Amino acid sequence: MKPVFIVFIFFVFGTGYAANWEKVNGTPVGSSYVDVESLKKRNNVVSYTRLFDYLNPSPIGVSSSISKFTVDCISEKITWIGSVYYSKNMGKGKIIKEGVFNRRLYARPDSIDYATMKFVCNYKQMTT
Repeated sequence: MKPVFIVFIFFVFGTGYAANWEKVNGTPVGSSYVDVESLKKRNNVVSYTRLFDYLNPSPIGVSSSISKFTVDCISEKITWIGSVYYSKNMGKGKIIKEGVFNRRLYARPDSIDYATMKFVCNYKQMTT
């Protein structure tokens, strides 16, 4: 498990500093971005990195998070691989919390996850 976690952390750190973030949507809580350079498609499955930037810090001091996901664009099943939570906006500052989840979910049509899923599955400049 530790090698997977180390690879994940390396990937997120690299993404946080060399990402091409494109805004997907905004809510009263904050804004969601996708690193369009991280989009990888294999058959109907897309892997991507999402940054969520909170308008106000959480009670434990989280101002943003960078998360790794995969989505099956046919079944619309999302796998949340893991996240790193930061003290400053746009994936900067001190790491507050981190975790590897490998949790599957189906996003509600009115959710940020659903809008992000639709964005990555329909991104026109993605290479196969």
